[in-house]
Amino acid sequence: MADYSFTLDGGDELLNMLKTVPPYAAQVVGQAILEEATNIFNKSQSWVPVDTGALRGSGGVSAPIYSGGGVAVDVFYGGPAASYALIVHEIQEYYHNPPTQAKYLEQPFMEALPNIQKNMASRIISLIQQKAGQ
Repeated sequence: MADYSFTLDGGDELLNMLKTVPPYAAQVVGQAILEEATNIFNKSQSWVPVDTGALRGSGGVSAPIYSGGGVAVDVFYGGPAASYALIVHEIQEYYHNPPTQAKYLEQPFMEALPNIQKNMASRIISLIQQKAGQ
């Protein structure tokens, strides 16, 4: 499966807030990314083809990964329990009982993409405001 990434270019308010809370800014961004990725994963669960249930059960979202000034999470299917995940995801000619389908992870990501930046900015601002109030 392809790796997708995007850069969050927030408004002045968001950028200023991130500059004023360096001790926990990365944690806040990681939490916001995790929440958005979890929403995408949850949507994908209804689209994952099911035969034995192994493929659906092999999916998940990793904890935030912090490195080099960036934060990432992995949304995944496959591994030893369902090594065929990539084939099922990519080959669109295979029949799947509706509503399941190929591109079961890519499709919910692409649907979320137009709003990810706005959602992330809102989440980050809300989380920073919560932390500031503690």
